[in-house]
Amino acid sequence: MKITELKNNLKQGNLSNIYLITGKERVFIKDIQKSFKNIMSPEERDMNFSNFDLEEVPLGDVINEAISAPFFGERRLVFAENPYFLTGERAKNVVEQDVELLLKYIQNPTPSTIMVIFASYDKLDSRKKIVKQLKKLAVMVDAGQMEGPILTRTVNNDLKTDGYQIDPEALDLLINKTKGNYSVITNQLDKLKMYSLQTKKIDKVAVSELVPQSLEDNVFDLMNEILNKNIYQAEELYHQFLLQKIDPILLIAILISQLRLLIQVKILSEKGLSEATISKNLKLHPYRVKLSHRQSRNLNMKQLQIMYHDIVNVDYQIKSGQGDKELLFDLFIAKFA
Repeated sequence: MKITELKNNLKQGNLSNIYLITGKERVFIKDIQKSFKNIMSPEERDMNFSNFDLEEVPLGDVINEAISAPFFGERRLVFAENPYFLTGERAKNVVEQDVELLLKYIQNPTPSTIMVIFASYDKLDSRKKIVKQLKKLAVMVDAGQMEGPILTRTVNNDLKTDGYQIDPEALDLLINKTKGNYSVITNQLDKLKMYSLQTKKIDKVAVSELVPQSLEDNVFDLMNEILNKNIYQAEELYHQFLLQKIDPILLIAILISQLRLLIQVKILSEKGLSEATISKNLKLHPYRVKLSHRQSRNLNMKQLQIMYHDIVNVDYQIKSGQGDKELLFDLFIAKFA
């Protein structure tokens, strides 16, 4: 179920007893939580709303709250966050949960209680019985990240509501810098709107100056300097990373990913695929594909393959204890820049 459908159902009083919210987009999660709370008056919430962190509180306490009759109200609302046992990850320093309690409850929930489970994880373990039963018995709501045209349209509509516009190139850059995270985009828009208060129009210069670059963007700049044979600038950027205590192993991992993307984009573009098609096939934002296409256009495929092979080899040497990681990465820069 989409968030808009959920909100409409809640407003119309079409309520279910068990909801499972998946996805990690904090803006959407907060919106969903607010929508559920709004089905109760402030007085009812004081008496009948509870929020539990399942990494710290046993399921027994949550179920006891859920089976309790509402106090001076029609219903009880129970939020359960961080259900780590729905994933395949091994959680540390958490309360060990008796999942059977939850299994039994969702098969026969208390009619006057609405239980909302917020599973803010990349992936749930579909092999687990509790996950299978939740998918079968609960109302599933997706609070994951928006992608492509939907994200672009949403940001444009948000700005239009506030009387602002954003240039297409500026929006592409904003999405790229924030990795398409709508929550981060929303936070960045506050200062961009303040910066553009008089013109009511956000341009690429504003995004470039006000939105900080991610580590991936900075490594992209480093790779650009290496590919353009600017050894002084490449070394300067590398030393800045070291001063910021960024581990060369992390830089190498990002560089491997970016070189792999350059090779993929170059191969697919040479086969005649458009940037839009490449973006769809690789499940990447069009702006990132555009940058990679622009960067790979004047590069030799053999050079890219040699660089990729060498950086993978550097990664292996470091992890197998064959040399100092800072020195090995420095030698890689010197070789190709």
